[in-house]
Amino acid sequence: MLHSNPTDVNNIHGRALTVRQLFTGRKYGLDYYQREYAWTDANVKELIDDLSRSFLQNYQKNDHRRQVAYYRPYFLGPVVTSEEGGIRYLVDGQQRLTTLTLLLIYLNRMGKNFEDATGLAALVFSVQYGEKTLNINVREREEVMRAILDGTTFDPTDQSASVRNIWDRYQSIADYYPDELKDASLPYFCDWLLDRVVLVEIDTTDPDMALEVFETMNDRGLRLSNTDMLKGFLLARMREPETIETANELWRSQITTLTDLAKNADSDFFKHWLRGKYANTIRERKRGAVPQDFDIIGTAFHKWVRDNQEAIGLSNADAYAKLVNRDFKHMSRRYIRLLKVSRRLTPGWEHVYYNAITGLTLQYLPIMAAVTPDDNQDTFRKKTKIIAAFLDVFVARRMVNFRNFGYSTVSYTIFNLARDVRNKDLDALKEMLADRIADLDESFEGVTNFSITQRNVSHIRYLLARMTAWIEDECGNGVGFAEYVNRQRKDPFEVEHIWADRYDRHKDEFSNPHDFADHRNQFGGLLLLPKSFNQSYGAMAYKDKLGPYIRHNILAKSLNPQAYENNPKFVDFKKKARLPFRCHHEFKKSDIEERQRLYRLICEQVWNPERLGLGGGSSASKESKESRSTFRG
Repeated sequence: MLHSNPTDVNNIHGRALTVRQLFTGRKYGLDYYQREYAWTDANVKELIDDLSRSFLQNYQKNDHRRQVAYYRPYFLGPVVTSEEGGIRYLVDGQQRLTTLTLLLIYLNRMGKNFEDATGLAALVFSVQYGEKTLNINVREREEVMRAILDGTTFDPTDQSASVRNIWDRYQSIADYYPDELKDASLPYFCDWLLDRVVLVEIDTTDPDMALEVFETMNDRGLRLSNTDMLKGFLLARMREPETIETANELWRSQITTLTDLAKNADSDFFKHWLRGKYANTIRERKRGAVPQDFDIIGTAFHKWVRDNQEAIGLSNADAYAKLVNRDFKHMSRRYIRLLKVSRRLTPGWEHVYYNAITGLTLQYLPIMAAVTPDDNQDTFRKKTKIIAAFLDVFVARRMVNFRNFGYSTVSYTIFNLARDVRNKDLDALKEMLADRIADLDESFEGVTNFSITQRNVSHIRYLLARMTAWIEDECGNGVGFAEYVNRQRKDPFEVEHIWADRYDRHKDEFSNPHDFADHRNQFGGLLLLPKSFNQSYGAMAYKDKLGPYIRHNILAKSLNPQAYENNPKFVDFKKKARLPFRCHHEFKKSDIEERQRLYRLICEQVWNPERLGLGGGSSASKESKESRSTFRG
């Protein structure tokens, strides 16, 4: 029974707080029903994309940092707290605040490269009487949070679901944090995150009341989504009751399937479909520019459809019925198929999976633009393959040239591609994409100077996984690409330096540690090996690791002379592919440089346009040349 005292209403307070205010001088605890941290990789990616996109819509390179105070704020939602004994218990919002804490730790580590970086560590933990305690203080999470904070190793095996998730989601942040926010823009982004990202806190001193607020927010008064409003708008304009009933059942079935696959899959589908088929404009890349088709569809696609009925061809009741009962039906089925093959390596759909691993969610936009409701299953698959393969090459080339491909960086580029491939038949699509490949600014010449940095570890891991898996597939054995990138396996694969971090062993070739480190980090001096091997052998000299390398994947084996003995499949592959593999009895400076050249040649074959069906093409027409120019950058 609720408290009857009418003054109890005064115990509920609501106020807007910045991220800085939420974490300054405050300690948070979790009540028993809020103990599991359950955010997924997709949740973190969505948050990173939303934050970076909102920031970059305001940021200009010549801004003074004081101007950040006038950047548009970003609302991150409500939190519900209940204060007791000097501790605020998170009744609702712990998923976001835990993730924000992980992001603050990551930014604090990145910010150490800047003399004027904001001290973010104080927002994560505080020190009192010589004891360091986390601001979100949960005993079972203390060890993993301290490991993340200190940059030390941690084994999440046999830990609780929350602890495993926290460890994995920090890696998600490292993987998805955009490159364009790592350099001069980093202090600006930190300022904006702390002082322009806002949450609304609803707090009370009555735990029962706090729980009631939480239950009310989550169980009652659920507002209509964009999907719900679009459905109501379209069905209301159909004439025949039977048509409306058919459309309603179809809608319900498809939306249920989508949301069973992913939390926001229905919304993402409509964004990709409507942008791909109908969007003709996009917001200019300058401050104060007005949102256009692409941007409005991204925030309120139901409103965009209502305001653009003529452009979509919605002239009568039959047109509304056709849009739902034919176009929505077939295109949603296509999208469901894409989501499924993006999660599981499937023959004939491999490149969709590859792009999903790199985080290129924008791949669905040009695919949905090119595919039509009338395409049969084989045409759908072939169109998907050619577009996904093109984007696969595009991403890999950008990786080895230290170019970013995050959402905010390439959204304009991918939008232009989607507009150009819209409803193209298969032959026209192949010719257009072959022209695009020929016109790309980046090539695998970038491998010549490619090396590992703090920022591109995930890119290195991905490239080595693709290269290793391709060679092993050609030779008829190996664990497969999906396992090489599987971060949940008991002994995940990690990047291994062939040289241990021991300058003293290489003084005969290098006059200083800096030059040694530069060579040690070269792409040709790296392998992909199980974490347990790195821990056991990583510090050993090359001559001591060479023997154990024979037990691992082909790139590691190829260093050992035994790889070329009684191994006809590999020897035949080497000859057929004309790749200059050879064993290395020792591994000196010249050996790394030789492997660097080998890795470049491997990349050129893995992502060979001819092999992927992207060869040929014609750049003769003026239209082709003009449209290709929009894909640069």
